[in-house]
Amino acid sequence: MPRVCLALQGGGAHGAFTWGVLDRLLEDGRFAPATISGTSAGALNAAALATGLPEGPDGARRKLEALWQEVSNRSPLGAAENRLPFFPFSRSMVHDAIERMKLFGQLMSPYSFGLPSENALRPVVEAVIDFPLLQSDRVVPTFVSATDVESGNVRVFSGQELTADALLASACLPDVFRAVEIEGRAYWDGGYVGNPMLTPFFAEDHDACDILIVQVTPFHRAGSPETPGDIMNRVQEITFNTSLIRDLRMLTEVQRLVKGSDLENPVLQRIAGLRLHMIEAGEAMARRSSAGKMDTRWSELTDLRDFGRAAASAWLAENGEHVGHRSTLKGDFSILT
Repeated sequence: MPRVCLALQGGGAHGAFTWGVLDRLLEDGRFAPATISGTSAGALNAAALATGLPEGPDGARRKLEALWQEVSNRSPLGAAENRLPFFPFSRSMVHDAIERMKLFGQLMSPYSFGLPSENALRPVVEAVIDFPLLQSDRVVPTFVSATDVESGNVRVFSGQELTADALLASACLPDVFRAVEIEGRAYWDGGYVGNPMLTPFFAEDHDACDILIVQVTPFHRAGSPETPGDIMNRVQEITFNTSLIRDLRMLTEVQRLVKGSDLENPVLQRIAGLRLHMIEAGEAMARRSSAGKMDTRWSELTDLRDFGRAAASAWLAENGEHVGHRSTLKGDFSILT
């Protein structure tokens, strides 16, 4: 059975798309995760996957569903939908309201007087994730990234460092949550510097040469935004994809340069042998409003899950047989393009 390194991108509630992808891959059973790297919502998915896998693929699927059920149940929108069987507002109305709230939120700080200091995600991760298990050697190696506020550098958490605070730091959007302090350092969302980080896959030998990236935010979005909300959302999308594009360019360029070389450096050897794959968010996700990243209604999350399952099924049909043999990543990531 081919072993793959899973790279899970962040994207708020759109991370439920990744839940669907993982659910379909686990159901298929063709690959075994060798290691996992996740950022933001991808970090939450990574922790749920890692702590569910000791109970087998079905255990991992149950853990992922429990994560997103908890996200919905503990959110105001999810709770409102649960209380009202016939939720009276359409998706467009809800997302328009979210956009207005986001614009108004730009005038306020999470530190403003009267706003809660506690991170709303803490009870979610503490209810679902078995942290002693996550920190042990009974799970596949798991890496979570966050942005150091003062230095702007990435910090990658692994092993005993994988605490609730590490997951909250990775998913800490600075306009929504207060910075998470760990060992005297303040951290924001890891998407600014590594979404997700690929370095852990080749910095050490994990006995796997295939990297499978699960993308949440599409690289391309047609048209030029004009409204303040659309402009702000597109800037954030570009920002959160920049680090992934940078890493893919670096890897493909190094592979081109060292092809056929007799390498002594073990890191370069591992990079040269990497096979790259990506399950893309695609048009279905590009058409969804960016406001949906804050829509935590169960109906929306399961809809995103179904998008993810469909994307994974299509990818498996086209590329599944090539894993372990060759790269299937589409697109030209050359530095010279």
